[in-house]
Amino acid sequence: MENETTETSTSGCGSLILEMGALSRLTGDPRYEAAALRALRKLWSMRSSLNLVGSTLDVLSGNWIEYSSGIGAGVDSFYEYLIKAYILFGSDEYWDMFHSAYLAVQKYFRHGPWYHEADIRTGEATHWQLTSLQAFWPGVQTLLGDVAAANLSHREFYNVWQRFGVLPERYLLDYGILHPTEKYYPLRPEFAESTFYLYQATKDPWYLEVGESIIGSLNYYTKVEGGFASIRDVSTMNLEDHQHSFFLSETCKYLFLLYDDSFLRNKNYIFTTEGHPLPVMSTWHEKTPRLDVPTNWTVVKDGNQPIRASALSSKVCPETIFRQNVGSPWESACHIPDVFPSHRCRADDDCGIESVTCKRRTCSMAGYCGLWLAVY
Repeated sequence: MENETTETSTSGCGSLILEMGALSRLTGDPRYEAAALRALRKLWSMRSSLNLVGSTLDVLSGNWIEYSSGIGAGVDSFYEYLIKAYILFGSDEYWDMFHSAYLAVQKYFRHGPWYHEADIRTGEATHWQLTSLQAFWPGVQTLLGDVAAANLSHREFYNVWQRFGVLPERYLLDYGILHPTEKYYPLRPEFAESTFYLYQATKDPWYLEVGESIIGSLNYYTKVEGGFASIRDVSTMNLEDHQHSFFLSETCKYLFLLYDDSFLRNKNYIFTTEGHPLPVMSTWHEKTPRLDVPTNWTVVKDGNQPIRASALSSKVCPETIFRQNVGSPWESACHIPDVFPSHRCRADDDCGIESVTCKRRTCSMAGYCGLWLAVY
């Protein structure tokens, strides 16, 4: 259109393949998927030598406008759609893109349980901040099978949620304060989405407790006569007269499915970035996907009765109680093993979470993980 901006986000042009691919398969017209795939391939060709993509670009020049990038606003669903396209359509091209991109994110953006932003050309950190849109990442990691890393980040998001009552739009990690101008919470769904995915993967009822906390906050802080209102400032909980459509299509939907997943039972679906389900069908696959056996269940059956106590709430690793082994390793929502079986370490990031105390292990001067006491 005349006078229309030529700037777009990586998410905007990189999150079309699921809907357009499904449309092509339903109609038999390949043009829709071809157009979306062309945009996706163009984006991937613009990646830096570190396999990182920027957050905004010019659609006419094909050049990056913003080189500082992360996993949050402007980029989030680009990563999400790569792995979901692989699941839905089975093409190795999507997996190869996602695998390279995921490794780059873990190498250059990750700092312990947090993800900062960095310059895609150098990998140097640019902004140390939590944004509410980042909360989708544990859900993607769960879909990938990286449940331990997903759980670690999810618990940090939950700590911030408990501190403020909701998840603020932007929180400055380096200063430990709210962003001065982005203190709002517009009823975003990403944290509820990741909670839903982690519960589906582990069946640990601790995630149901998290869901109750989310629902309690929504009812207490945002419920009004005409629906649910966005929060203008999480420090005062002042409301604004607005309810985004994604609150119904995503936030409420993921919270509902957290407690009643009968819609999903014995079926396979992929949810679009707006929370719409697409069926995973073998006729849409280029090849039959490899079936993975889950190895991270945290609810153990005694006879025919499942044990409903949460490992995280009880602060006990189930393996220490029942002396059973389901897969290898068997991790509870509390227990995160050390990176190396020898328990050797080079930094604190190599150490996990104690199964009994749920305390973070640290790396000693001698290079071993443990619960070390500081001596002054």
